[in-house]
Amino acid sequence: MNRIRKNNSFFILFLIIFTSFIFTGENVQAKEISLEEAFNWGIENNSSIKEIKDSIKTIERSLNLIDTEYGFKTKISANPIIAGGFEEQTDDNSNGVDEGDTTFGSSNGPKITLKTTKLFPNGIILQSEISLKEEDWFDLESLSEGPNSTFSATKSLYPVLPIKSEQEKYLASNNLLKARENLTWQQEYKKIEFLESYFNLLHLQERLSLAKTNFQYAKDDLSKILKKIEIGEAGERQEIEAKIVLKKAEINFLQAQNTFLQQKNRWYLDLGLPEGIEVPLVEDSPFLEEIIKWAESLELNLKEEALMELAVDNYYGIRNILLDQDSSRKEAEWNLAKNKPQVDLFGAYSSKDNSWGVGIELSYDIFDGGKQKIEDEGYQAKLENLKDDYLQIVSELKLELSGLINQQEINNLNLEEKLMSWEKAKLEEESYQIQLQQGLISDSEFQYKMLGWQESEINLKSAKDEILINKLRIAHFLGIKK
Repeated sequence: MNRIRKNNSFFILFLIIFTSFIFTGENVQAKEISLEEAFNWGIENNSSIKEIKDSIKTIERSLNLIDTEYGFKTKISANPIIAGGFEEQTDDNSNGVDEGDTTFGSSNGPKITLKTTKLFPNGIILQSEISLKEEDWFDLESLSEGPNSTFSATKSLYPVLPIKSEQEKYLASNNLLKARENLTWQQEYKKIEFLESYFNLLHLQERLSLAKTNFQYAKDDLSKILKKIEIGEAGERQEIEAKIVLKKAEINFLQAQNTFLQQKNRWYLDLGLPEGIEVPLVEDSPFLEEIIKWAESLELNLKEEALMELAVDNYYGIRNILLDQDSSRKEAEWNLAKNKPQVDLFGAYSSKDNSWGVGIELSYDIFDGGKQKIEDEGYQAKLENLKDDYLQIVSELKLELSGLINQQEINNLNLEEKLMSWEKAKLEEESYQIQLQQGLISDSEFQYKMLGWQESEINLKSAKDEILINKLRIAHFLGIKK
């Protein structure tokens, strides 16, 4: 009795483990997402898209770094800090360079300084400095009077041009615009690529099904031949012929299977889908139907000249060239201004003796060794190269657009041919249906004919899809978005 109970316990335990394993297996099954979700994931996680997004983040960080130049900057310094005494040196530097407060032997002696600086985008620099000398550290009277403080302001009056940080910000902002233009363009381009791959997978899936069916038919035919051989109605030659047909059908099936899996995995990789995610391959997707309906509603009957004007206005590459030209012109303008006389306005106030002053500083580089001239020539050469780049990209755009338009005409002719082939196949189907009923052809022959007719239907769908994809590419070039 105890043994029976023990066996029952083991059985119940085994049943629990087995049930848990089944449910666990169900949980690890691939998760399905819709076609729309796959597209949305792809335009965010495709490898080339992520590279562009990373470059955008890099530029944004550089802009944020530039903005830190306008924040308050405070620095404290104590110099020189020396153990023991030292002798003050006279100001007899042979090289004539003013070493200021940081000089070890400065006549001012050691002191603690707190300096705060604020830079504004218009070029105004405000500076506050509070200092306390060593001899005042333990002097109660000096401490009661407070530390020595100065306040100064500086502003460049001429030439009128942005300060260095504003120049960097202007150039970085143009680069950010370029990167965003590139991202928008590539995301739309990728959507078309994703859709084209999806259509191809649908047709490969159908062809795989036909190859599998053909393989099964060949197996059935060989079985029939072997049975006929047993009763003497067929010989060795028929057996070899059936085996050859079967081997060819097997090869075709394996090739179709390999092609389908390779294309599917490549599509998943392009989308950047994580492992365990599957996208159902179905033709009746509402998202797909919406895209097809929108594409079919597009009217692109304009002349090639009018289409080219639209393409030039909307192509991201041309916009980016124009931004590069703008940046280069600004750089040349700023560099030219550096050769002009520099006029700065400054003012200062000192609490030590309650004094203040305002002044103007004038400076001019009489000769810089030819540096300015060489830099100007470099900027002019860059502008000329950008003009050539603009003409080149317009020519390439015209060539590509012309190719898309010509391809659309070819696709239309291809559709006409595939439609006629499909209509011919339908007529043959009706004819062979009658012959089958009359016993003029066998069931096996009719089955193989049916596969050929189904192939013509797949070819017709593929021709329609090629027209739709090419139409979407033309719309993309023209800046037409859904």
